[in-house]
Amino acid sequence: MPVGQLIRWGSLFDHAPATIRVTAGRLMKQGLLESTDRGIYRIGQVGKALQETAAAWISILDRIGAWDGQWLCVHTSHLGRTDKTAVRTRERAFRLMGFEQLVAGLWCRPANLVEPASVSLNRLIALGLERGAVLLHMQGADMCADVDAHRLWLREPREDQYRKMIGLLEASQQRLAHLDLGSAMQESFLVGEHVIRQINADPLLPEEMIDTALRMQMISTMQSYDAHCHPLWVAFRDHYQNNQASD
Repeated sequence: MPVGQLIRWGSLFDHAPATIRVTAGRLMKQGLLESTDRGIYRIGQVGKALQETAAAWISILDRIGAWDGQWLCVHTSHLGRTDKTAVRTRERAFRLMGFEQLVAGLWCRPANLVEPASVSLNRLIALGLERGAVLLHMQGADMCADVDAHRLWLREPREDQYRKMIGLLEASQQRLAHLDLGSAMQESFLVGEHVIRQINADPLLPEEMIDTALRMQMISTMQSYDAHCHPLWVAFRDHYQNNQASD
């Protein structure tokens, strides 16, 4: 994507061109972006794992399997907490993979994903977990007797959030028809990004712990919203390119 397109996107949110250029430079230093030519950017190696995670929302339900009561746990106490950046990155990786902290240094989630545990661990590492983390498979009876792991994921607030996201998408889709292209782009980006963030942060709990039909409804509503908005995004891109060509 040319920097001019980034600037055009930024203008929708009142970001100055200089701010966009400085931010692009900072993201390059972090490896989240890389430049293929002068003023041309693409996602860098460090950013690809986050990109793949973000883009996987549309088929995220395919990752869920049946749950037999086992738990997937990762031990991190020996990794320390002095490096605050590493700790933030580590905890972000856990949240993106649906883990919660059972006790200090022990993160867990229901072992209900269809992928092997080793694949889940590799996903965590790609998202920033240190390679020294220890992977454990545990039966429910083996969990700490003083801690109820089920309480790490509160059911009612999460289901209320599903309903809120469904309502947000449906209301926004009705409004888009009455907005100019720029305003429609701004709203669809903010609403879509917000709901996709919720989907990607969903712990993918088994039916024993969550209303899976309601979760499926939220995701299917987002899929419909995405399909509805895609022509708007194409129109916005083409409008920019046509204006640039005429200049």
